[in-house]
Amino acid sequence: MGTANVKAIRNRIKSVDSTKHITKAMELVASSKIRRASERMEKSREYREIMLDAFAELSGEESVYSVNRDESLPCVYIVIAGDRGLAGGYNNNIFRTSMSVLKENDIVIPIGKRALDYYSKRNYRQLPELCCGSVEHFTSIEGAKIADLIKELYDNNQICRVCLISTRFNTMLSQTAETTTLLPLGELADERKSEITVESIRPEYEPSLEEIQAALIREYISGVLCSYVAEAYASELAARRSAMDTATKNADEMLENLNITYNRARQGAITQEITEIVAGANA
Repeated sequence: MGTANVKAIRNRIKSVDSTKHITKAMELVASSKIRRASERMEKSREYREIMLDAFAELSGEESVYSVNRDESLPCVYIVIAGDRGLAGGYNNNIFRTSMSVLKENDIVIPIGKRALDYYSKRNYRQLPELCCGSVEHFTSIEGAKIADLIKELYDNNQICRVCLISTRFNTMLSQTAETTTLLPLGELADERKSEITVESIRPEYEPSLEEIQAALIREYISGVLCSYVAEAYASELAARRSAMDTATKNADEMLENLNITYNRARQGAITQEITEIVAGANA
């Protein structure tokens, strides 16, 4: 009985030690990638903030891109999740946020392998030609393709709203799932809380505000989307690095406790054997 118990503990130690090597390796991989991903995120973030503020300022009551539409029309939700798991609650936070706002007739554009897997098992309308299986390798060409189709749907009055659900990178230890409205621009202006120019000095646009919006809307959606994808990727790496660091520390603690238990069990088994030998000799 004692020998069997010692063997079971020894196998458990080997299993935990093997897991520890995996979590440590994943932590190192995430750490090696996160610097470049953070630099990419910082470069794109400034562009995105300027673009969002600019289009919030460009919102106008007379524009079809600014006014609210019939709520019975479907909304488009671009959902950016991760390519892999083992990142703590990163992917679950995105899915929980999306499920709190999605309605049955809404259109989902998933970006990231986990998002593709998640929504393929649920009854939401998707646009297969726009589904992107990788956040890490997402390109501006894919962003432009998504922007083109969204503009076409919006111009044809087939959708009422375009929203993006992604993760904001706060710090290496903190990332937050959030929803950003891209269209209509009136809702974007409300979210951004921009100080719209006073009516008396509001600029006049040539040829017209709506035509300017129509000409730039593709670049706006594509540019903002690519920026959010870059930030989501950096957030995924930071979340994975943190989760794997915690897992490695937990494995170290488990190994320490298992080694103590193993030594006690081994000593107990040796003591039992000695007792049996002595008892046999006396008999």
